Amino acid sequence: MEGQSRLRIEKLNVYFGQNQVLKNINLTIPEKKITVVIGPSGCGKTTLLKSLNRLLDEQEGVRVEGRVLVDGQDIYQPDIDVTQIRKRMGLLSQKPQVLPMSIYDNVAFGPRLLGVKARQELDELVEKYLQLAGLWDEVKHRLSEPASRLSIGQQQRLCLARGLAVEPEIILGDEPTSALDPQSSRNVELQLLSLKQDYTIILVTHILRQARRLADYVAFLYFGELIEFGPAPEVLTVPQDPRTRAYITGEIS
Repeated sequence: MEGQSRLRIEKLNVYFGQNQVLKNINLTIPEKKITVVIGPSGCGKTTLLKSLNRLLDEQEGVRVEGRVLVDGQDIYQPDIDVTQIRKRMGLLSQKPQVLPMSIYDNVAFGPRLLGVKARQELDELVEKYLQLAGLWDEVKHRLSEPASRLSIGQQQRLCLARGLAVEPEIILGDEPTSALDPQSSRNVELQLLSLKQDYTIILVTHILRQARRLADYVAFLYFGELIEFGPAPEVLTVPQDPRTRAYITGEIS
């Protein structure tokens, strides 16, 4: 496998009550690549994503077994600072969730929480991360306007900028373009492709065309099991497992 990895999943099992949603997942995520997780609805894709930044903690009746290692440290150890884990892993949700404040304050929100007070520094950070999210040119003259006035596609890129502003190492995307029109989706995809130079990106998608456009690596989940993982051209073109082949050809969905 090319590159290095700072994120490793070992023997991960997740239960919602008596229902086992993830079954013995072992996966090493390549650094500064886009890993796309595919599979039918209900196969555990979002659960896997949320296990990586401990968002599962917020759901009742969830039990997690196994290890998620970031730089060799298990994030499920009891003494771990969950806030720091979530800072390192920015999450882009299916629907953009802008904060009820201005465009500027949405991006400045994280840096302010981290202690940045000087206006000039905040100005520079806001511009930097709006640039990285591909939004600066569209909003630079209206930064004081409510973020809710942006189009839904612009709101999703604003959420990306807000997530980047706390300087994560890993970007998690849970079907981040599913609520967007084709042009807005393409804008988000282009930004993700440019960001992989500096960030490790893990995306959940149900759109195989999107996986083909974005993925360096593909993980195929089926009924909570990791069936196949490898370089995207191999998994999407010459899958080794008949279940992967059936999903890619549309025999199962």
